Amino acid sequence: MRSLRFAMALAVATLLQVAGVSLFPQFFLTVDLFLVIVVFNAMDGNSAAGMFGGTVAGLVTDGLTGGYFGLFGIANTVVGYGTAITAQRLVIQRPASSLLVFAVAAAAQQLILLGISLLFVADAELPQYSWILVKVGTTGVLGGVLYLANRRMRSRVEMWRRTRKTRIRFEG
Repeated sequence: MRSLRFAMALAVATLLQVAGVSLFPQFFLTVDLFLVIVVFNAMDGNSAAGMFGGTVAGLVTDGLTGGYFGLFGIANTVVGYGTAITAQRLVIQRPASSLLVFAVAAAAQQLILLGISLLFVADAELPQYSWILVKVGTTGVLGGVLYLANRRMRSRVEMWRRTRKTRIRFEG
């Protein structure tokens, strides 16, 4: 069930990312929907799911960006695993703290991407620092909104489960 939800979220993110880039060429510089999915997937503390989710989403990102293959795969794997390990040690119950987790994960991803590019790519094109700050901010906000929406949906489903009336009747 978990992997199916992740695959569906990845498919939706892929469609939205392609549509966003076709409408606004700098869309990928401002928003990373794949990273939002990776961090959200890892926030329950499952390190294997965080790591493998990061790998898959990173490789999809690499395929869409047309850059060096494996660059986002490595960065998102590290971020997914790191987020899961952090979630095992911290209790995140508020949207503001989840916003911070998403923003820190985006900053970590950008630092990893910069580090790998500077170490291994001879003529690396580095993004402007203002775009990095924008991406960190948008990832934090989108993640916080997703966390809040998920929390509200879960509470409504739980309320429905507690208050529903049984319609099955046994007549004797």
